[in-house]
Amino acid sequence: MIRISLLFLFCVLTLTSCKKESLTKAIITVYDINGNTVPGVSVTLSQEQLGPSVNQTNLTSTQISDSNGQTEHVLDLEAIMNVNAYMLTQLGDTLMTGATTVRLFGGRTISKDIEITPY
Repeated sequence: MIRISLLFLFCVLTLTSCKKESLTKAIITVYDINGNTVPGVSVTLSQEQLGPSVNQTNLTSTQISDSNGQTEHVLDLEAIMNVNAYMLTQLGDTLMTGATTVRLFGGRTISKDIEITPY
């Protein structure tokens, strides 16, 4: 009986320690005013300036959008994040910007679109 109990305890401890934590992820897609995805945009998720009554963790995640206009940000915890995007046009004479917020839930992937317009 003791052997069975020890075997059961071993199995429970082994299987529960192998459980992989789910990721909290944001996928941000950048569009221009014509609805086209935009590669090469700097996209920053941050928790700055959320208000005086909000506990801030001072998280920041910056990525450059890929050929599909997307960035992927992985966080440890759920959060409400500010999203800021910017880029200079190819001629370097126009700044394109956009801003929004995203609510991330623990263990889930959240997709959010952001439109950049001339500043």
